Amino acid sequence: MTIDKSVPSVSVTYAQNGSSTKSNELGMRAMQERAYEKRGEQYLLIKSPPAPGKSRALMFIALEKLFELYTKMTKKVTA
Repeated sequence: MTIDKSVPSVSVTYAQNGSSTKSNELGMRAMQERAYEKRGEQYLLIKSPPAPGKSRALMFIALEKLFELYTKMTKKVTA
């Protein structure tokens, strides 16, 4: 006895033209740069294909926030 079940699937095709591996002067790829531009938003949802650098994008944002915090703290100490 065989029961045929259909399994839903999604097919995705990427351009594979190398554009995702090009970086800017800070070393960010296109997706990371777009996420960095939105770093001031209250919520940030990063949706992208596997392995485009989501963790690295979050690292850039976290470093910016730490630098802002450090700058604020040093201004308070010197004032």
